[in-house]
Amino acid sequence: MRKFFFLVVILVSLGFILSCQKDVKLKPLQYDSQLSIECILYPGKVPQLFLSTSVPFFSSNTTPQQLFARGASITITGTSTDNLVEDSVFDNFRCRWVPYYKGSIPSIIGQTYYLSVTYAGKTYTASTTINQPQVSISSTSFVHSFHDVYGEHEGVIVDFNDIAGSNNYYRFQMNRMIDSSVYGASNLGLIHSTCTNGSFFHIKEFGRSIYFDKGIDGQSMQFVIEPAFKHKLNDTAYVFVQSLDKNSAEFYDNIDKQKLAQLNPFVEPVFLKTKIEGCIGVFGSAVVSDSVLFVYPE
Repeated sequence: MRKFFFLVVILVSLGFILSCQKDVKLKPLQYDSQLSIECILYPGKVPQLFLSTSVPFFSSNTTPQQLFARGASITITGTSTDNLVEDSVFDNFRCRWVPYYKGSIPSIIGQTYYLSVTYAGKTYTASTTINQPQVSISSTSFVHSFHDVYGEHEGVIVDFNDIAGSNNYYRFQMNRMIDSSVYGASNLGLIHSTCTNGSFFHIKEFGRSIYFDKGIDGQSMQFVIEPAFKHKLNDTAYVFVQSLDKNSAEFYDNIDKQKLAQLNPFVEPVFLKTKIEGCIGVFGSAVVSDSVLFVYPE
């Protein structure tokens, strides 16, 4: 009898709670879309510029194809003018096409370049000079476990000497071949390719963190980076150090801090600061070190 009484009380309470539920339709706030521009010039490479439009948080448009800003007029001018055209590349890891604008004139170190993007009746401009020093990697190694604000990770260690006499900004780059058996690490959500069927394909990963040489000019520096993709014993990769211009470094560093603030309640919130007036984005340059072969020891 006592059990029956408690069951009745639970059922009545549940019915009361459910009767208090009410569906509320929220009227979406007015949203003004912004243009997003991302273009980093590398010596010896033709320009690639990613142009997209921002959408409201709850928008169903999320893929690069859906966000791509088509029909823009884009030029990059150095000693000559490069007219960029629409192109695309297939992302074998996520199994989707990524559209972008592609140039035809390789960038030259020591040259200043001027960007002009005209889209939907508005023109956006920026400039960059490719004059960053190229560093040489002195050694690489592997650590089974290290800790940061995201938790515990394994990591690739890269050692090099900072170039003395200037403010320098660096980030990590790793190139390797993977197949559909390789999953992404934590920052890629443990996904893997579902369209390559065991065939190998080339991937590039860039370090999320930016390293500044403030206070350690000319001294030895070290990265400890969690790989973006899973691996096994004796997998090979090629490691690089990118020397970024100031605008690019500040932009990507700001993105990293924004991500930290979203995941950690004890990190001060930050707002993304654009490097191109009137839109969101950056036009910059990077000089890449010579590659160093890296073999995973475990």
